[in-house]
Amino acid sequence: MNTPIKLTFLILCIALTATAFVVPAKRADVTPEHDKTVAGICSVVEDKNLCSITLKTVPSNDPAFLVRYLATAAESSVKKGLNFLSEIKPKYKGNAFATNCITGCEKQLNSALEDFADFWKAAGKNITSMADNYFTCKKKMNSIFTYHSTCLDDIYDKTLLKEVQGGIGLGKRMSGESVDVFAGMDKVFNTLNIKTKLNQQDTDSLLPPPLSFYYH
Repeated sequence: MNTPIKLTFLILCIALTATAFVVPAKRADVTPEHDKTVAGICSVVEDKNLCSITLKTVPSNDPAFLVRYLATAAESSVKKGLNFLSEIKPKYKGNAFATNCITGCEKQLNSALEDFADFWKAAGKNITSMADNYFTCKKKMNSIFTYHSTCLDDIYDKTLLKEVQGGIGLGKRMSGESVDVFAGMDKVFNTLNIKTKLNQQDTDSLLPPPLSFYYH
């Protein structure tokens, strides 16, 4: 596929992913206030078009809900990426390098899901809890994005890399959207006139450890 076709296909995939876990908004729900909130959030994202596609039909004007929705889209994509890796693994049974790469990627994405669990605990349900744990939320989302990069960076076989990238690339792209949002959260708050102060201190130590902690 040439580049324009690839981009069109990616946008379509993200649109389908976004609609998979939310009821489409009624026309009455897509208000000027909703459009303003979506525009404020997407203003700090590198790919504003993808951000807008993901959020434009979400039936809420609540900034916290919309930011959480972006993260939900990312988490859903990570889970789909893990399913993809599980599906392709058997065909590489006799290829030690490919099997090791795929197993490594599975470990990376499972670690990403553990960080998502911590992210949800920190983010809470509203702007106040998200702001109180802002630094931790940002740190967890950066970590989730990095897991994808680490997985792909370890694959030097171009054919395998292309296949794995095609299966987990959406998770990386969607987590990158959330990374951008948290990196630019000050601007988002200013744009939407949200006065809550963002806590720049790490509150991670206040969160309970992941389940895997108890099984080492």
